[in-house]
Amino acid sequence: MDRLQPADPAADTLQAKAFEGGPNGAARARAVAEARGKPVGAVVAAAKVLRILHDSERPLNASEAARAAGLHRGTAYNILRTLQAEGFVGYDEATRSYSVSLHILELAYGVLRRSGLMDLARPLMHAISDTHGVSVYLSKVLGPSSLLLLDWVGVAFRTNLYVTVGRPSPVPAGASGVIMAAFGSSSEPELEALFSKVAWYQKPSFADFLARVREAKKCGFSVDRGAMFQGITLVSVPVLSPSWELLLILTTAGHSHDLDAEALDALSRAMLSAAARLSESARLLRLS
Repeated sequence: MDRLQPADPAADTLQAKAFEGGPNGAARARAVAEARGKPVGAVVAAAKVLRILHDSERPLNASEAARAAGLHRGTAYNILRTLQAEGFVGYDEATRSYSVSLHILELAYGVLRRSGLMDLARPLMHAISDTHGVSVYLSKVLGPSSLLLLDWVGVAFRTNLYVTVGRPSPVPAGASGVIMAAFGSSSEPELEALFSKVAWYQKPSFADFLARVREAKKCGFSVDRGAMFQGITLVSVPVLSPSWELLLILTTAGHSHDLDAEALDALSRAMLSAAARLSESARLLRLS
């Protein structure tokens, strides 16, 4: 087994650079700059390493993690070994590679439990699923281009293998993407750039997408009949903060042949009612 290596004397500088890189790096840097006190370089670097392991499609060795994080190998190695000792990272002796451990799920569960969100949302989601024969998904808005699936219930529609709890999904795509565009803060040029990068089963033109966005703004929900997934109808509604910020998106999925116009109307009304309940309680929830 390798031994701990001495850290790079220039680690603080490299850690700061690593913190600023990657998705949402600039936003994180601004948040830290606005916060009181000075960021702890070692903690920033460790968080960067964890994100890199999480985003990677396979386990990484210390050198690969160091390159991706912009850190000296010795610094990255010490971080990885410390995270391993604390249970946040797993180590494969055969390949000498690291990956995020399942212990992270314990932290995530604790966050959701203490937020109060699941206590409120789950009964509403089950009621919709049981009454309308659909699966129901609750997602947290991470930014203009990503959603994080927090929970889902139901058996009518088996979730796509790439849409799993805890995994971010790119937007704007499907009914949830329309809601993101309608109630988010992205400009039309920003939306067009994001829209060009996502895949649909039958992708509409950007002009058609904008028409769907305008309709969602008027009626408060969005319906996608098989354009995102073949044979699947999606209905999405926004959950807004007291200041009308888009916080969450509630989405249902069911087989299109089971959802005629009358069924869709009833489902949409139930979704709007559930979203209103969640919005009313948003100030009581800890969603940051």
